Amino acid sequence: MNKMMMGLAAFVLPCAAFAGAYGDMFKNGHLRFDYTPQEISALEARAADELNQNLDFLVRIPAGDRDFNNTVRALEDAYTSYWFVPKNLSLLAYFHENASVREAASALEAKGSQAKAAVFARKDVYRALKEYAEAAPALSHEDARLLAKWMERYERAGMALDGKDAALYARLNTERLEKITRYNVNLNNYKDELAVTREELDGLGETFINRLERTPDGKYIVTLKYPDYNPFMASAKNEKARKALQEKFARRGGKENVKLLEDTLELRRRQAALLGYKRYPDYVLPVRMAKNYKTLEQFLQNLQKEITPLAQAELKNYLKLKEEETGRKATEMTAWELPYWSNQYKKKYYRVDSDKIKEYFPADKVISGMFNTFGKLFGVTFEKVSLPVWHRDVAVYQIKDKKTGALISNFYMDLYPRDGKYTHAATWSFVDRFELPDGSFQTPSVVIAANFTPAGNGVPSLLEHGEVETLFHEFGHVLQMSMATSKYATLTGDNVAWDYIETHSQLLENWAWQPEVLKSISAHYQTGDPLPDGMIEALVKSKNAGVASAFIRQNFLGQFDLAAHAADTRVDTTRLYASMMKDITGVPMTPGTWPQASFGHIMSLTDPYDVGYYVYAWSLVIAEDIFGEFERQGLFNEALGLRLREYVYTPGTVYDENEMVEKFLGRPYNDRAFLKSLGIQAK
Repeated sequence: MNKMMMGLAAFVLPCAAFAGAYGDMFKNGHLRFDYTPQEISALEARAADELNQNLDFLVRIPAGDRDFNNTVRALEDAYTSYWFVPKNLSLLAYFHENASVREAASALEAKGSQAKAAVFARKDVYRALKEYAEAAPALSHEDARLLAKWMERYERAGMALDGKDAALYARLNTERLEKITRYNVNLNNYKDELAVTREELDGLGETFINRLERTPDGKYIVTLKYPDYNPFMASAKNEKARKALQEKFARRGGKENVKLLEDTLELRRRQAALLGYKRYPDYVLPVRMAKNYKTLEQFLQNLQKEITPLAQAELKNYLKLKEEETGRKATEMTAWELPYWSNQYKKKYYRVDSDKIKEYFPADKVISGMFNTFGKLFGVTFEKVSLPVWHRDVAVYQIKDKKTGALISNFYMDLYPRDGKYTHAATWSFVDRFELPDGSFQTPSVVIAANFTPAGNGVPSLLEHGEVETLFHEFGHVLQMSMATSKYATLTGDNVAWDYIETHSQLLENWAWQPEVLKSISAHYQTGDPLPDGMIEALVKSKNAGVASAFIRQNFLGQFDLAAHAADTRVDTTRLYASMMKDITGVPMTPGTWPQASFGHIMSLTDPYDVGYYVYAWSLVIAEDIFGEFERQGLFNEALGLRLREYVYTPGTVYDENEMVEKFLGRPYNDRAFLKSLGIQAK
């Protein structure tokens, strides 16, 4: 076969990319959701078969005939047209109204992960890529970036290893995945609870109490689930009961999980060593914004140093309040006291009536106000449309460019609870933007799933201010996933550096605290009046109440994660956790507990939070630095908003994330704006 014919190979794969199984997810150009359980499983199986046929075809191309289209682009298209099948369909497990569809969809997450791992375990595909890369082709920036990303993926999966090292790496990888899976099974299946009397529920509201299940002898059951645990720890007056519940909570996962975590840390260290890295963080961080161990260590330690005085002042305030209320000397705050006394302090000194405030936040008014605020800032419009959905409660909007009218994305909102639905708030993309074989671009489809209070008894859905902030946060993800643009899916959507992933969302939270925005998104559900100035003032004043203590705990977990992964010998995680918790937060670990047995972030099968808990802080520092520019140049500065769209929301990972943030700011980012937001003057 001559070179000219082989150059067309990307366009004549044996199973045409974005036809076949991928194409069957669409009807009249839009995603469909009318699947049977059998069809979901069959569609993924068909997509996997098409992927394997295409990869087999790719590796058979003679080395001398390889070019970008028939090797790199062919791999990208084969993988993309497979990956969005399980990614799209597995999301239905979180919110489809049909239980059988949810069950079938839930199986696809594991199947997709297994198929993904199998792709990166194909040495023949890696050899094909390497053959082409070693020819040092002259490529555009975007094409070169794609080739580098694919080479990086394979080499980080151990494909550059040979012989015994390759076999050992594969064995360690299998062991690691088995232990992580077992850890999560233990955590998900762990059951414990606290049976309390009615008197021990003193301090909690009737709504909370009335929904609790009862024991045969009439006691109330408080589970370890967050909707039970958090309110109980924050409001239950009985210290003995709080202590008992906190001890149970800090033992979740069981002692076996301690060993599984420590085994996994050891396996990760050994895998990194096989790839030539001194420490596991040295393997993880080069593909993140942090880049290296020293930078991350300094980042976390510097934030600790800056925030500790404020956190210590908060603890002193809580201890003083405890002494005033109990008449007993208080010298140390414990893990079961901190949530309670911090909550009591907020109630006493920040008089914010959450129930009264939410009367001013009907969901429809908040959404329209949010669209208006960010539509102007980003130069986009939002048009409600009728497209296929998975439940009648789902609303669909099309995001379009205000100047050209070009369609940017389809945006689904599924905001209210129902049986079998995901119980938190999150944003996912069904499919991202990338170039199709005919030169057109796939329209992204993005969804926010939440569980806000629905309308009922003549009252519309009303949002607490915390829920308004959550909605703004998730909307930041929507805009980034919608606007990110590249010819290649690998460089778009949510495929940005993991420590950048929360920047776009945490940035938009800031507008939820601005008096002018609070006025524009509020209208009392009975009178139509906006939120009064006095309520706005009290609400804004409460923004940083207790935030230093919360942040210093997050900082501790980030440092524990880093230290545990940086060790060059087996780690006693219980001792390390106890030591670092006391040293960094000032609050001791409860004796006889093992909280790391439920530190699921660093034992995730799907999200790269190993050496990754710091990403919330890293993203927040960048978000606050960006917001500082709006504070200086105008919160509603449309020219600045368009720069934000161009440099922060649109590039995906076509360009290095650090470079894009620096282009927007005109300088390297720093933590001064973040510290200022807490009332700390950076040294």
